[in-house]
Amino acid sequence: MKVHLVRHARAIPRADWRRSGEDDLRATSGGVLEPAADELARAASRDAADRQSEPSHFFDSEEYQELRPLNDTGRAQADALAEHLLGDPPERLLASPALRCQQTLEPLALALGLPVEVDDRLGDGEALPGLSELVSELGATPAALCTHSALIAGFLELLELSDETEEAGPLCRKGAVWTLEGSGSLAPQRASYFEPSPSEKGRSKSSPLRREVARPRSVRAAVLDMGSTSFTLLIADVNRNGVIQPVVREKVMLRLGAVIASQGKIPSEVGNRAVEVARELHRIAIPEKVEHFLPVATAALREARNGRKLAEKIAKAVDQPVRILEGEAEARLMFGAFQQRLALGRQPVLGLDLGGGSLELAVGSGRGIESACTLPLGAVRLQHELVSSDPMRPRDARRIRTRVEEALAPQRSELLRRLPERMVVAGGTPRAIARLVAAEGGADSASKALPSEIHLAELSRMATRLVATSHQDRLAMPGIRRRRSDLLATGALVLVTVAEVLGLEHFTFCDWGLREGVLLDLIAKTPPHGVA
Repeated sequence: MKVHLVRHARAIPRADWRRSGEDDLRATSGGVLEPAADELARAASRDAADRQSEPSHFFDSEEYQELRPLNDTGRAQADALAEHLLGDPPERLLASPALRCQQTLEPLALALGLPVEVDDRLGDGEALPGLSELVSELGATPAALCTHSALIAGFLELLELSDETEEAGPLCRKGAVWTLEGSGSLAPQRASYFEPSPSEKGRSKSSPLRREVARPRSVRAAVLDMGSTSFTLLIADVNRNGVIQPVVREKVMLRLGAVIASQGKIPSEVGNRAVEVARELHRIAIPEKVEHFLPVATAALREARNGRKLAEKIAKAVDQPVRILEGEAEARLMFGAFQQRLALGRQPVLGLDLGGGSLELAVGSGRGIESACTLPLGAVRLQHELVSSDPMRPRDARRIRTRVEEALAPQRSELLRRLPERMVVAGGTPRAIARLVAAEGGADSASKALPSEIHLAELSRMATRLVATSHQDRLAMPGIRRRRSDLLATGALVLVTVAEVLGLEHFTFCDWGLREGVLLDLIAKTPPHGVA
């Protein structure tokens, strides 16, 4: 990767730009349009009439301030930046919606014949996960991203690329650029800083100020997640600040939960298959030079009468002890992944992970976890125990909803004690349902991106439709993937019922869950010298 993080060059001061807009408004009212901000002046006048307030309020708004252009010094800095980056030119140019960011890249764009693409994720006040997502999407494509100081500083600190001797945070003056280089899209090994400075004649010259910061290496770890629906391997590079860069993903569907629900234990032939799958996934990790191999088991091995014996056999096959997670520990690991991935903030949220054998719930915020529990409401378990036909009979749907309501009743007061405002959801079946809802709404059915949010009414309509369709009919729906299509109706009913019981109306679906939580837990318990 090679990403140039550019802070916008100097722009006209806010107060001067405000006065300019007010002058234009006065000129407009007198019948003469000045060249700057004429359309904005008309908009301000309309806005003032609607609100019966002073037109000048409009010129304090961020909408108007986003249109501040560069001043003479800023244009000189932009020229110097272009001269600097032409030696190793990027292939894409992306900027914040703010005009000053777009103008900072204009000289470079003209020299390279490239467009300046506007991306909201680079906007002032945007969250770090958006920038991380954008950098990940760029992959190996060299790019220059022009944004604002807070976003750059936060990203450098997240990647452990800032100079720890700078008490006020990473140095990043206006018009300066940090160049990140490395082998992975979110694993740069090197960061260099360049700062153009205007000369006495108003032109720009390259400043001799250059700083380089070596990046501490990441740990490469593998999580073998042995669940009730599937065995999944995730190999990733992870650093102390919780940046996770996936390297390999493998999944094998075993449906242990269905067998345990009917027999209470894992038959020998199924257990032998589980051991062989674990051994094969371990073999995949060997050539990837994994430093930590972390086999973890959830509801299936936790609840089966012979689960611990099977865990011992798997431990011998992969030459590592298997960690059988208790339900509350599983919920806390899941919520830790949400905290890192979504920057939850201070408001309490309900975290939910719907697996094959169990449903994990946790309430907390970006500051910590208040409560956590596990319930026997996994999609595979309920499908096997309560669904007797295809398509599902209405009485089976009612039985699923009743089971969820009864299991939630003792936990309801504790879960609602902090009054969570929304629900963050993980798990393979919920993610499949979210993509299906998005595809039904017109999104690209081939996209792997999760919708940012789904309303309860949308999910309720989808649950009703899934209950009424057969397995074969569901396979023809846009966004459906075969390996989970038989579980979608049951999973949707669980999610809808939980939301209704707890009075929550919005679902945020997260692409991180237990496996990422295990990786973050590893880093939290590793001494700094063991990572850096």
